[in-house]
This record gives sequence, C-alpha cells and structure tokens, in this order.
Amino acid sequence: MAVALVVSFGPIISISLDKFLIMSFITEQFVRAIKTFALLAVLAAPAVTCADDAAKNKDKNPTVKPTETPKPAEANSEPKWTALDIRAEGSWVQSLFGGDGEMEIADGVISLGFGDPLTGVRWEGDFPRQQYEISLEARRTAGFDFFCGMTVPVGKERCSLILGGWGGSLVGLSSIGGEDAAHNETMLIREFEQNRWYQVRMRVTQKRLQVWLDREQIIDFERDDRPLDIRAEMEQSTPLGIAAFQCESQIRNVRYRKIEDPDGKDAIEKK
Repeated sequence: MAVALVVSFGPIISISLDKFLIMSFITEQFVRAIKTFALLAVLAAPAVTCADDAAKNKDKNPTVKPTETPKPAEANSEPKWTALDIRAEGSWVQSLFGGDGEMEIADGVISLGFGDPLTGVRWEGDFPRQQYEISLEARRTAGFDFFCGMTVPVGKERCSLILGGWGGSLVGLSSIGGEDAAHNETMLIREFEQNRWYQVRMRVTQKRLQVWLDREQIIDFERDDRPLDIRAEMEQSTPLGIAAFQCESQIRNVRYRKIEDPDGKDAIEKK
C-alpha cells in the first residue's frame, strides 16, 4: 500500500516541484531587475542634481557676453581735392608776356615752349585767395632756367614760387618786402634733373606760406608785416598762373583744396 502511494503521488510532486523552480527563477530575475533599476537611479541622481544646479545657477548668473570694443569715432573728413582740368578750350589760357614760345595743351599736359624770356598759362576759373593748398607736377625738358614759376593769390596780395631759377637750381618765393627769391630768407639751392617729374605742393594760410617738393618741406615762411608781391614781368600770371623762363617745361595734375584752420593743420600732408 505504501509503495502504491509513492507511485501514485510521484508525478504530482514532480509537477509541483517544477512549478516551484520556475516561480523561484522568475522571482530571482525580478529581484535582480529591481536592484539594477535602483542602482541606475542612484548613479543618475548626481547628474540630474548637477543639471538642476547648473540651471539654477544660469538663472541666478546669466552668461555675460564679452564686451564689444567700441568702434572709434570717424575722423574729420580730409579736405577734398578739386582738379583744375587741363584740356583744350578749358579755363587754362596762354599768358601774353611778349616773346612767348609755343604753348600746347594735350592729353592732360601743358607744354610750355622756349620763350624770350617767358612762356606761360593762366587759370581763368574759380580759385580761392587764401586758406588753400595747390598741388601739381612739373618737369624741365630743355634749357637751364626756372621751369615752374607759379604765381598764386595770397589774400589781397600775390606771390610767385620759383623752381630752378637763376641758372637752373635756385628755389624761393618772390617777392617778400621787395626782395625776390634770390635775396630773401626762402632762397635755397636744389639741383633739378632734366625730364624728371617733380611733385610740388604749396599751402597758403593767414599765417604762413609753405612749400613741399616731392613730399619734403623746403619752405616754411611765417608771414609778417612785410608786403608780398611779384616781379613786374610776372603780371600776366595773376591771379593764378604758371610760367617758364628761357626753357621748355611741362605741367600736369594741377589741383587744389580749401583748408579751414588758419595754420593749415587740418590739411593732411600726403599726396
């Protein structure tokens, strides 16, 4: 009888044991999953905290953008140059000294032929009488005397800048207190090469007459109570004119600009 019972209940016990093992396995896996999830939650907590702290700090201390360097204020505009156009039938006309050589205007260049003694041109357009700069390029192509005798207005007076006079190398202003370029304090000696273009710039203000040759300042005359005037033979060059004495020369790129400061400090010393 006992044996029969064992045999009879064996399958039942076997089935129950299998179910128990399966349930135990499932339970074990579930517990492991819970532990893994808990561990992940613990590890993630600091990152979340840091993110929350960063967000809070961002609200309290917003990012400061780098300060932009302010742009410098625009400098005062440089005085503008105005060209005194060199063209046929324009405002440049031939001066009539008597004994004039040939004068030709072509391709933006004034050519002055050999005169006896003078050949020149005169500007008949608008031009200031003071507070201005005038610039040009000049060269001597033949002969040995002044290739650029530029007469300019100086307020109610007038004056001539001489380049290469008295045999070819004298520079100066004519005339100061009745003394021409060879006899006043502006006189200097400078060798001039034949066929080389020289850049000339003259500044006329209430206080000074200044001259640059190829950007080098060569004359700085402070005006005083002595009168400024020109030699009688240059009368045909007024109020603004250019003449050559017993030589052949050429002139180009004549221009001027007005300046406001009495000392001319607002004029830029460039081309």
